[in-house]
Amino acid sequence: MIRLHAGLAAWQGLRGWRRYGAALLLGMLLAVAQAPLSLWPLAFVAFIGLLHLDDGGSDIAAGHASARLRSFFTLFAFAYGYFVVGHYWIGISFFVDAEKYALLLPLPVLGLPIVLAAFPATGAWLAWLVAGNRHSLYFLLMPFGWLVGEWLRGRVATGFPWNLVGYVWGDWPAAMQLAASVGAQGLGLLTMLAASGFAIALRPGRRSRFGLVLPLLFVAAAALSALRMPATTAMLPDVYLRLVQPSIVQTLKWRDDLRQQHLQQHVALSLQPPKDITEKPLTHVIWPETAIPYLLDEEAGLRDALARRLAPGTVLITGAPRREAAAGNPRDVVIYNSVFVMDSDAEIAARYDKVHLVPFGEYLPFRSLLKPLGLDALAAGAVDFSPGRDMMPIAIPGLPFARVLICYEAIFADESMQVFDGRVPAAGLLLNLTNDAWFGRSSGPYQHFAAARFRAVEQGLPLVRAANNGISAIVDPYGRVVASLGLDAIGVVDGPLPAAMTKPPLYARIGDAPLLVFALLSLVAGFVFNRKTRRH
Repeated sequence: MIRLHAGLAAWQGLRGWRRYGAALLLGMLLAVAQAPLSLWPLAFVAFIGLLHLDDGGSDIAAGHASARLRSFFTLFAFAYGYFVVGHYWIGISFFVDAEKYALLLPLPVLGLPIVLAAFPATGAWLAWLVAGNRHSLYFLLMPFGWLVGEWLRGRVATGFPWNLVGYVWGDWPAAMQLAASVGAQGLGLLTMLAASGFAIALRPGRRSRFGLVLPLLFVAAAALSALRMPATTAMLPDVYLRLVQPSIVQTLKWRDDLRQQHLQQHVALSLQPPKDITEKPLTHVIWPETAIPYLLDEEAGLRDALARRLAPGTVLITGAPRREAAAGNPRDVVIYNSVFVMDSDAEIAARYDKVHLVPFGEYLPFRSLLKPLGLDALAAGAVDFSPGRDMMPIAIPGLPFARVLICYEAIFADESMQVFDGRVPAAGLLLNLTNDAWFGRSSGPYQHFAAARFRAVEQGLPLVRAANNGISAIVDPYGRVVASLGLDAIGVVDGPLPAAMTKPPLYARIGDAPLLVFALLSLVAGFVFNRKTRRH
């Protein structure tokens, strides 16, 4: 123990570039704990290391300016390293049109993490200021400050809640079950509190061992939550799905001379015989986001041709663009990124227009200012997509009401929430259509899939995910993968549809609001406690 404490003292004594470099490496380590490697023990190593590293300045009076700055930049370096490694894949999309965008690569890879890191770093730093030079109090409050920052990251400027800490459990359904009660944000908080307990236990002093209570409580809570998972998944009768994954390279996807070929590829995959002759007849065929490069609702001939090719009675669900006259100016049109449901009579039975668009991907913010500088939206180009009007579940023949999530809408937990007031039909299915080909064979698609699986656990609903280049999958309400097709594979996923839980989980009813209030109250309580004990 003497050697351990001496090592911690040396670690806490790091100064200057060594200190910030160590924090940067710890943040990178936390990113490795995320998908696709999902090495969750590294999350504990990263946070324990950060807490003890940042603790090195807390023996100086909290009001000392140099101590405050040192703490903030330590936390910022940690968060920056986390987001650089965890979000590097965004830069790959800039090579789809390399001649136009490659020189801008530093903006998403090195610039965007500066903005993202500011949120959790500031929240954690607030906890440092509240705790002053009370080491254990800071260790306990830092996770709450981090959570507040991450909550803001998911909402400010349309939000980008990618790679929440709780997602480190994305490949372990037993641990994921805690999200049914507290959500992915809450699971991240509990993970950080467990790491804080380990960090407290490593400090000198007899009382430090009580820090082990926190990780023990975390293990107990996870074990109890895991008991909610049944041994087998109940399936809906008379429903058999086929998810089509063509893996069309993004640089080729919208070429005029290849559009017909790509459409034929989707049809061919839809018609290929099942691998098992005992499989049931297909009831629904699901294609990915923007699978049809035509205006499906305006092309009656195309719909008739598709209906003739598919088996009688088969419902087609597919992504395709849609246009309509602009309000107040019929000569102008607006474009939507949509999902269409086409019944066996070639009629459009339902439609969903994507509501939460990707800034700089599907539309260019401040277009009047940025367009003259040569910038444009990566996916939309010269014409922006427009947001849809609502997120109501849609009625699909032969299926429960479906909450549709196009592309990265699946990373927003609050947008998957339902309204249980009887006026809006309750969803029995999460339907996620996406095109992750923008990001190649990187960690991005794996992280996207992990986030989508959490939505299934939080809402107690099955997830059906059709992705252009993967990962396509059928997931049960407990986050378990029933059937899937890996990244960049070409083929189909066939399988039944899991039944939704009969009673929505706690998180599906309360969301993140109670968690945020609890985090803020914890910081306030820490502040009051610190002030009162200083007076005595």
